[in-house]
Formats: sequence, structure tokens, C-alpha cells
Amino acid sequence: MSKSRHPYLTATLGDAATQLPPDLAQPLEDAFAAANEVPCTITLRNCLLNIAAGDAADGQPWPLPTRTPGQAVDNARRDRSAAGLVALLELYHANERVRVDGEEKDDIGDGAREGLMLACRGLAEYVALQSRPG
Repeated sequence: MSKSRHPYLTATLGDAATQLPPDLAQPLEDAFAAANEVPCTITLRNCLLNIAAGDAADGQPWPLPTRTPGQAVDNARRDRSAAGLVALLELYHANERVRVDGEEKDDIGDGAREGLMLACRGLAEYVALQSRPG
């Protein structure tokens, strides 16, 4: 597959980007490229920009081959969601052990436990929705 002349536009619009006239596509591509320029300096703002650009759960861009940049971003989102879900379930599991066998003072309480369960459900639903084809 050949490399897109307008990777940011293609990531945003998919195949519809090929239908745009060049005099419209190039300024849009330039604007997207400028908005996505992230300096290498490790700052909170730059890290947030990198995260928004589609890094995976390990903080790196999605490594596997994809047909479009948009698919790489989608894969990275699913990866982060799944990693977040695992972390929340581990926390929930550990708290359940404390609730059953531990000291009452170490229990996080019903409200926090309910919040963990709702967060897990929300992430699981998102992963399931994003994993469906088309």
C-alpha cells in the first residue's frame, strides 16, 4: 500500500480524503500537521499531546502495521482501555480480598467500590464496541 500524501487528513476523514481537491486538501493537511507537531521536551503539556496523538498503553505509538493512521489510533485506544480495565479490576479484586478477609479500616467503602465497578463496566463496553468490525 502506498503512503498517503495527506496522512492527517486521511486519519481524520478516511477514504473520503481522496475525494477532496488538492487545493483544499493540502491546506487542511498543513493545518493538521501544525496542530500535531509535538516538541520532544518532557513536559505535562507535551505528554498530554502525545497521549492525544494515539499512544498505546506503553506510551509508544501503535507498533503494528495498519492500513491507515486512524486504525493505529483506534488500536492504541483499545490497548489503553484494555490496560486500564485490567488495572481497575486488579484494584477491585484486591479491595474485595480486603473487604472479605482484611481489616475494616483498610476497606475503601461501598461508594468507591461501586465507582470501580462502574469504571470497569464502562471500559469493558468501550473495548467491546471498538472491537466490532465496521
